[in-house]
Amino acid sequence: MKHMMICCGAGVATSTVALKKIEAFLISENLLDKVRISQGTVAEATTRSDLDFIVSTSPVKVPFPVINALPLLTGMGTDKVFNSVKELILAEG
Repeated sequence: MKHMMICCGAGVATSTVALKKIEAFLISENLLDKVRISQGTVAEATTRSDLDFIVSTSPVKVPFPVINALPLLTGMGTDKVFNSVKELILAEG
Protein backbone atom coordinates (compact mmCIF):
# COMPACT_ATOMS: atom_id res chain seq x y z
CA MET A 1 0.00 0.00 0.00
CA LYS A 2 1.31 3.43 -0.96
CA HIS A 3 1.50 6.30 1.55
CA MET A 4 0.59 9.76 0.28
CA MET A 5 0.75 12.99 2.26
CA ILE A 6 -1.37 15.98 1.37
CA CYS A 7 0.14 19.17 2.70
CA CYS A 8 0.05 22.94 2.67
CA GLY A 9 1.73 25.73 4.62
CA ALA A 10 -0.38 25.43 7.77
CA GLY A 11 -1.61 21.87 7.23
CA VAL A 12 -5.28 22.79 7.49
CA ALA A 13 -7.14 24.89 4.92
CA THR A 14 -5.94 24.24 1.38
CA SER A 15 -4.74 20.74 2.13
CA THR A 16 -8.25 19.87 3.34
CA VAL A 17 -9.75 21.11 0.06
CA ALA A 18 -7.21 19.03 -1.88
CA LEU A 19 -7.81 16.01 0.38
CA LYS A 20 -11.58 16.01 -0.20
CA LYS A 21 -11.18 16.27 -3.98
CA ILE A 22 -8.55 13.53 -4.11
CA GLU A 23 -10.63 11.25 -1.88
CA ALA A 24 -13.65 11.70 -4.17
CA PHE A 25 -11.47 10.87 -7.19
CA LEU A 26 -9.97 7.80 -5.51
CA ILE A 27 -13.43 6.53 -4.56
CA SER A 28 -14.63 6.96 -8.16
CA GLU A 29 -11.58 5.00 -9.38
CA ASN A 30 -11.85 2.30 -6.67
CA LEU A 31 -8.36 3.21 -5.44
CA LEU A 32 -9.04 4.50 -1.93
CA ASP A 33 -8.13 1.13 -0.39
CA LYS A 34 -4.74 1.14 -2.15
CA VAL A 35 -3.33 4.24 -0.44
CA ARG A 36 -2.81 5.52 3.08
CA ILE A 37 -3.40 9.27 3.31
CA SER A 38 -1.80 11.63 5.81
CA GLN A 39 -2.36 15.36 6.06
CA GLY A 40 -0.04 18.00 7.47
CA THR A 41 2.32 20.89 6.94
CA VAL A 42 5.07 21.25 4.37
CA ALA A 43 7.56 21.47 7.26
CA GLU A 44 6.33 18.13 8.61
CA ALA A 45 6.52 16.56 5.15
CA THR A 46 10.25 17.31 4.93
CA THR A 47 10.87 15.28 8.10
CA ARG A 48 8.95 12.18 7.03
CA SER A 49 10.68 9.07 5.74
CA ASP A 50 7.58 6.86 5.48
CA LEU A 51 5.99 8.54 2.44
CA ASP A 52 5.85 7.40 -1.18
CA PHE A 53 4.77 10.79 -2.53
CA ILE A 54 3.36 14.18 -1.57
CA VAL A 55 0.50 16.24 -2.96
CA SER A 56 1.17 19.83 -1.90
CA THR A 57 -0.34 23.28 -2.40
CA SER A 58 3.00 24.83 -1.36
CA PRO A 59 6.53 24.24 -2.67
CA VAL A 60 8.36 21.43 -0.86
CA LYS A 61 11.74 19.79 -1.43
CA VAL A 62 11.85 16.09 -0.61
CA PRO A 63 13.68 13.12 -2.18
CA PHE A 64 10.48 11.56 -3.58
CA PRO A 65 7.73 12.65 -6.00
CA VAL A 66 5.75 15.82 -5.29
CA ILE A 67 2.52 16.62 -7.13
CA ASN A 68 1.51 20.28 -7.31
CA ALA A 69 -2.02 20.50 -5.87
CA LEU A 70 -2.72 24.10 -6.89
CA PRO A 71 -4.93 22.99 -9.81
CA LEU A 72 -7.28 21.43 -7.25
CA LEU A 73 -7.80 24.92 -5.82
CA THR A 74 -8.10 26.79 -9.13
CA GLY A 75 -10.11 24.12 -10.96
CA MET A 76 -7.80 24.30 -13.98
CA GLY A 77 -5.65 21.24 -14.67
CA THR A 78 -7.28 18.93 -12.12
CA ASP A 79 -7.15 15.94 -14.48
CA LYS A 80 -3.35 16.12 -14.57
CA VAL A 81 -3.22 16.06 -10.75
CA PHE A 82 -5.65 13.13 -10.54
CA ASN A 83 -3.79 11.19 -13.24
CA SER A 84 -0.45 11.75 -11.48
CA VAL A 85 -1.91 10.54 -8.16
CA LYS A 86 -3.35 7.46 -9.87
CA GLU A 87 -0.05 6.67 -11.63
CA LEU A 88 1.94 6.90 -8.39
CA ILE A 89 -0.55 4.73 -6.50
CA LEU A 90 -0.47 2.06 -9.19
CA ALA A 91 3.30 2.24 -9.80
CA GLU A 92 5.27 -0.85 -8.84
CA GLY A 93 7.74 -0.65 -6.03
